[in-house]
Amino acid sequence: MKNITIFTWGLILLCGLACFGFFQLAYSYHLLYREQTSLFTYTLLQLLSYIEKPAVLSCLSGDFLLQFFHYNGAGAAIITSLLLLLGGTGYWVFRVWVKPWIALVGGVIMIGWEGARLCSLTYPLSSTVSLIGGLFLFLLFKQLRGKRALLCGGMVGVVLSYVLFGYGVFVFLFFACLLVVAPMKQYLVAGLMLVAGIALPACLSNTYLLTLPQAYQYPATEWWSKPDLMHERLLGMNIELHAANWEKVIQLAQPDMRMSLTSVCSNLAHAMQGDLSGRLMNQYQPAGLGLFIPIDESSTYFSTQLANEVWFHLGDMTMAEHAAMLSMIFSPQHKGARMVQRLAEINLINGDEVAAKKYLKTLSRTLAYKQWAKDRMPGEQTSEVKQWLNWKRTFLPEKDTLRVSSLDVAKSLRLLLEANAENRMARDYLLCFHLLMKDLPAFTKDYQQFYHEKPSRLYAEALLIQLMKKQATGEEVKKTGMSPEVVIDFNEYNRLHNQFGGHPDALSGQFGKTYWFYYHYAQFQ
Repeated sequence: MKNITIFTWGLILLCGLACFGFFQLAYSYHLLYREQTSLFTYTLLQLLSYIEKPAVLSCLSGDFLLQFFHYNGAGAAIITSLLLLLGGTGYWVFRVWVKPWIALVGGVIMIGWEGARLCSLTYPLSSTVSLIGGLFLFLLFKQLRGKRALLCGGMVGVVLSYVLFGYGVFVFLFFACLLVVAPMKQYLVAGLMLVAGIALPACLSNTYLLTLPQAYQYPATEWWSKPDLMHERLLGMNIELHAANWEKVIQLAQPDMRMSLTSVCSNLAHAMQGDLSGRLMNQYQPAGLGLFIPIDESSTYFSTQLANEVWFHLGDMTMAEHAAMLSMIFSPQHKGARMVQRLAEINLINGDEVAAKKYLKTLSRTLAYKQWAKDRMPGEQTSEVKQWLNWKRTFLPEKDTLRVSSLDVAKSLRLLLEANAENRMARDYLLCFHLLMKDLPAFTKDYQQFYHEKPSRLYAEALLIQLMKKQATGEEVKKTGMSPEVVIDFNEYNRLHNQFGGHPDALSGQFGKTYWFYYHYAQFQ
């Protein structure tokens, strides 16, 4: 018995360490992102909103715990505690019928299954609480004795488990029916409980405004999931962008991931470091999608958040606000602390203090963002916030225009540059967008209007292509101010291109990261 106890506690400790280590070290961005796309406010209105759906207790407690994911290590600790509580409760439920070691295996399986489901961004923490609640109510139910007590307790348990724990009713119902049938032989009690458990969600679906499938599985969203480490990296880039950790963004984007989302993140990070043109050709670029994510009917809250980051840092608050609003609409519960923060910042920059106060007052009723909101409240702003707002306002365009599409970006960028010629990021985004779209005439026109420095290597390479098309003289090339080395390399590129009939393999080794190679061989899909 002593050896079994040591083994049990050792296995529990091992499971706990494994859960905490995984979510803290390998899946921490997942937890932070879930917190950023939620918003728990200490208001009566939010508390009353929980009675509009089943699973009142599990949804309230799940959302309450989710706000602590904002703090480093807290999310992993909370998930680990819930999983261990689920496994422990499951162990004592299984012990009613099986030997301790079999019950222990069952508890571990429950921990693994629920831990995998928690790897999904859309799987709510409240669903885990629902399972624990259903199992706990069964442990109370099994203390009853006598047919009448079992029947009354079962009916009350069905109602309580559904109202408090949603689909946890079926966990309670399964084990309760199993108990009264084997070994108690109370078939009538089991039948009545089963009918009540199946009928109750159907009867209350209209009251709760749920479809029948939703009524039977609420608050769960899926029955199986698994870790997605590539998605975790994308989440990491998104979160680090919001935190302005540019080097970390670049580090996460380093392994070759041919995805437009990766390109958007790394390009923005390079631009914020003032080196967009110097690093543009060093990685995969899906044409204009490497700089701007289109916002359309296929957008998600993830892609709209990235679009918001790009436009916000460029200085176009109209497009930034549009993306932030859509991100909230597309989020799982149509709210999110991160986007409320951004909407507050946008309205402060625009000088709309009434709208900004609306968002700041909401954040002031939270745990994690109370101080952040206080520091930015009009009339109470810190000197750092005032200085930052004054700086951001210098980027605002003096006039606006209708956007035909979300990729009609050149017009928007020109307006930003007309308002502030020192907006180097908008200038580089405009020129690089033309280059990625292979629109050299537009690039040359905007280059001559907005660029007044010695051309970077990328811009010089693009200018040489256009100058060659116009059969420019050596004197005209010299007037651009480009380095003679670029001209020498261009002549060598053309020599190899002619010698090997334009075969890309002959050029990729030496010139694979030049704009000349991109211009000739990149295919739009």
